[in-house]
Amino acid sequence: MPTVNASSDPSVSTADTGTTDPPRSRILTLLAAGHAVNHWFQTVMPASLPSLRNGLGGSYADIRAFYPALRVSRAIGFAAGGLATDLLRDRKDILLLSLLWTSFFFLVQGFSTTFWMLGALLFVQGLLGGALWHPPASAVIGDKFPERMGFALGIHALVSFALAALAPFCVRWLLTRITWRTAYALQLLPGIAAAFALRLWLPALRRPARPRQNESYGRALCSGVLTNLPLIGVTAVEALQSAGVRLISTVLPRYLLTATRIGEAGFFVFLAGSALAQMVCLPIIGHISDRWGRKSTIVVALVMSGLVIVSLPLWPSGLPSLVVLLCGMSLFPVTPIILASALEHTPREVWGAAQTFIYAVRSSVALILPLISGALADNDHPDYALYLSVGVLFAGAAAMLVVPAARKPART
Repeated sequence: MPTVNASSDPSVSTADTGTTDPPRSRILTLLAAGHAVNHWFQTVMPASLPSLRNGLGGSYADIRAFYPALRVSRAIGFAAGGLATDLLRDRKDILLLSLLWTSFFFLVQGFSTTFWMLGALLFVQGLLGGALWHPPASAVIGDKFPERMGFALGIHALVSFALAALAPFCVRWLLTRITWRTAYALQLLPGIAAAFALRLWLPALRRPARPRQNESYGRALCSGVLTNLPLIGVTAVEALQSAGVRLISTVLPRYLLTATRIGEAGFFVFLAGSALAQMVCLPIIGHISDRWGRKSTIVVALVMSGLVIVSLPLWPSGLPSLVVLLCGMSLFPVTPIILASALEHTPREVWGAAQTFIYAVRSSVALILPLISGALADNDHPDYALYLSVGVLFAGAAAMLVVPAARKPART
């Protein structure tokens, strides 16, 4: 195999020669920081709902009506991000827009006079907000870290778990000292700071040129996504894994508080411990998938987490069952690895569309199955709902077994 002189080819970094690669490290750090700001934004509204309700007079029915609308706007935003990732030359502009758009609309929402005015602004915010971030960020990480994509995507996702654990407490602390309108106005600061850092230190993130310039995007979309059987298989795995985790999160609180009798204190320990375990395991599982292969890592993680959940009735109530459960929860964060597998099965020029396809299928499946598990839990059968979730996880592992292994894309 011919060698490439790293000093003469700017696309080859010093990481390939066995030394540290500051450009790639800087890119990953800045993308993780921007991802953290986006997830901070996603936490502000739920954590401030009591203050919003008191200040604007909305009812709980109004609050429940927000969420389907926000799901729609996020889906539109995700699709827009996927399309822009494939068609725009520089993906850096999409990332900047995601941060600035969200922070600006928080400032505008602070001037809302009614609950429904706030809801309309939230809907518009979702169109080009946080959901816009994910397709270009994942595509850039895939471009820059093809040989360590699992680890890099794990680092990028790690901040979402950290913010999920810390942000609600920070927002509630903030709202005890200032009004919610002032808190919303202050959200302009992290968005501008993150966008300024990305604008200043992030290099141009140009998408690779298409190998066949005469091929239309529609034809590339059809061959690379809609008729791409390995990608469809990985998408099915992602949908089943996401649905299984959602099923467990829907019924597990009731199961823990009734069947295991760990008490409310033990339940809060479980919530904090599971978030910490998944946060720690994200880059570890990603690194293992880089070394041993995506397929085997995903299958083992899904099977082992399912076995841990189904074995809960065999363990004594209290601390033993809590420890076993936390070990199982630590195997849940395989979404970045599944995404890496999907990108490796997809041509680079439609990586954005592939992520949109995965998001649409995953959201559809994950929306239906928790309704079933909720009905089972309400009918005093939380154990049946747990068994259903385990079956879904095993189905995801079986689907992954028939997906062929992918070749890792070359560095750009």
